[in-house]
Amino acid sequence: MKHIFISLSICISTSLYAQSYFSYFTGDTTDVNTDADYGICLMGGSTEDDRAMKWFLEKANGGDIIVIRASGSDGYNDYFFSELDVEVNSVETIVFNNDDAANDSYVLQQIANAEAIWIAGGDQSVYINYWKNTEVENLLNMHINEKQAVIGGTSAGMAILGSSYFSANNGTVYSSEALEDPYNTFMTFGHNDFLEIPLLNNTITDTHFSERDREGRILTFIARMNDELGAHSFGIACDEYTAVCIDSSGLGAVYGEWPEYDDYAFLFK
Repeated sequence: MKHIFISLSICISTSLYAQSYFSYFTGDTTDVNTDADYGICLMGGSTEDDRAMKWFLEKANGGDIIVIRASGSDGYNDYFFSELDVEVNSVETIVFNNDDAANDSYVLQQIANAEAIWIAGGDQSVYINYWKNTEVENLLNMHINEKQAVIGGTSAGMAILGSSYFSANNGTVYSSEALEDPYNTFMTFGHNDFLEIPLLNNTITDTHFSERDREGRILTFIARMNDELGAHSFGIACDEYTAVCIDSSGLGAVYGEWPEYDDYAFLFK
């Protein structure tokens, strides 16, 4: 069969007045179904580690990659499709402009068909407000728990993958503020009410870790979890150029440029 490969940008509107999302598509428009492998890729922000991203793409076994985000554009398309020497069928970035996109039939179809889902950086409060209690949330959980396929995210995309998450609904919080008052107005959380990733049960994640001096705040995150959930809680944090990749057996690998650079991951228990 002859495959036609295309690289295009599509702006699709669900009304005459407002575009609920943009779609940027690279690759073969014919959907394929491959036997995707399970995995979780936690990337700490800033530039991605190529080895971690190859690990992520290889889990799709030549399938279709979806990038979902609420800002930016097609920065991942060529990188995932042709720059990492991992064969995939297509890469599509869907940029959510508002929460209407979470009910759009095309958006839902593309997420459902994906063999790998990547959540870009941005603002996690927007992701939660757009996707929580929608069909997007259901499809993400089906992707993880029924299709048993790979999911990953960087920065805000990593921040929402734990069973507990810092929602940033009132903006970010600094370590000094969190340590001074663990119940201050910026310390907004969700517990067990969004994404369901069994390997991240009772776990919260944090990003840009050493670069933004976030040691104090993750300790208060975990203390809040212990108090509110009444269970022993855990944390995973990554520096900006560092990734933690976890396979189906629960075995994790850390990718970074240490010892040339101070790239670290941190596990709290």
